[in-house]
Amino acid sequence: MRIDRIFEVVPDSLYSVKFEDETSHELQRLFKLWGDMEYLEEFFQSYHTDLKLFWGDLTAKEAAKVTRIEAKRLERKLFKLAETGNEGGNENLSMLFKPLGNIIIRPGELEKCKARGAGAKSWLRIYAVRLEVNEFVISGGSIKLTRTMNERPHLLKELKKLACVCNHIREDQDDEFGFFELL
Repeated sequence: MRIDRIFEVVPDSLYSVKFEDETSHELQRLFKLWGDMEYLEEFFQSYHTDLKLFWGDLTAKEAAKVTRIEAKRLERKLFKLAETGNEGGNENLSMLFKPLGNIIIRPGELEKCKARGAGAKSWLRIYAVRLEVNEFVISGGSIKLTRTMNERPHLLKELKKLACVCNHIREDQDDEFGFFELL
């Protein structure tokens, strides 16, 4: 897994990684997938047992509809917080992104974070590396229907992508803006 480049989605605030094997950066890829009914129905059919444990008797089609609505809300909230954080408002991306685990981060360390949809039991996740209070690099995202990320291959892949982004940023910290490309 190699990073092709990092795009600046919202100036000085929100960045998104494009991996070499992908045609678009992760934020674009996620919201495109989360808007695709066919993909979503197939996903929820594949993980029907997880869906049943997570939400009860929700069908794959119903879960796909919920996901599309939730994804649109999450996308609006993400961009709003990125922009208001840049304007010096009280709301910023740190209100959306929370630490991935219960790990205390020392000053200067990169923090792995997650954002979730607004619903009470939202299964949508966006994963990112926090650079500053209102500055995050999106590494990917997924639909999480299990308690931990270690239970499904698609979630383990997201952990690998997060680690890859952290390593890439650490290696490129000498050249602060060398790995960003304007959209």
